[in-house]
Amino acid sequence: MKKAIGKACLIFALALPGAVWAWGPEGHAVVGDIAERHLTPRAKKQVRALLEDHRMGDYEVACWPDEIRGSDDYEKIYPGNGLWHFIDFDVFKRYDDDFELKPSEDGNDIVTQIGRWQKELASKDTPRERKLDALRFLIHFVGDVHQPLHCAYRYGDMGGNMIPVNSFHGNHYSFGPNTPMDYPASIHSVWDQSMVLELMEARGRAAFARFLLEGIGPEQVQGWSQGNPLEWANDSYWKARKQVYHWANGENLPFKWANPGMDLTSANYIEARLPLAQEQLQKAGVRLARLLNAALDSKYAPPPKPEPPPAK
Repeated sequence: MKKAIGKACLIFALALPGAVWAWGPEGHAVVGDIAERHLTPRAKKQVRALLEDHRMGDYEVACWPDEIRGSDDYEKIYPGNGLWHFIDFDVFKRYDDDFELKPSEDGNDIVTQIGRWQKELASKDTPRERKLDALRFLIHFVGDVHQPLHCAYRYGDMGGNMIPVNSFHGNHYSFGPNTPMDYPASIHSVWDQSMVLELMEARGRAAFARFLLEGIGPEQVQGWSQGNPLEWANDSYWKARKQVYHWANGENLPFKWANPGMDLTSANYIEARLPLAQEQLQKAGVRLARLLNAALDSKYAPPPKPEPPPAK
């Protein structure tokens, strides 16, 4: 998607009631909570000084970049901030010598902004209020870049926002065509919210964070801490291309934008994709901690690259 088209789509999307562009509050909260557990003492001390009575996963912190989007006041302070939540990688492009995954030329994309706000957070010259904004942007954007549909699109579907979903029937969370909702459901909103709610299994925030933390061992921390935001976006793109846009049996999800949309069930989609949703949230928390530790703890040493497996 060309950037001009991307901006036009964003304007159109923001004109829609309840347009969705990010993990929901539950997803962003658990990313912040996981990261908080992996901060070094020095980094944690600085984070707490900035947030005061708040935690990294609190709505006012982790979802703040969504709240300011569309605000005239914040558009003056942070021009183009509505474009910072995603990056446009086309799942139908052939990524060869003529086309590669790279940030936008104007810097209005999630990969560039993660790097920008990490640097501002680390700088001793950044004023405190600006550092607070940098921290909130980082917490949110590292979460967003791990939602696969923030890094991929098909036929101008705006990361799946234009592909309607009629119903979602999991083992722990469901909605149907008559369920009261704040916005029309799409495959994008399913990944923002419904997959997370299904994964939570009605757990509260703290219990959900503990559940995900239990699945993160030293090997995961070491492996997931490698790379950079562009490589993480690349990984999310391939997850969307190979899994998110496919039914459990491997066939493509519908391309049409017509209602009533898809009926997602545990058998045809949900159960096959839950492990991906879980791992993306876990990766986001670990990688957010790595960026914050590097920015706020001068003595932090990132985990070394894992040793390659022995040759057979």
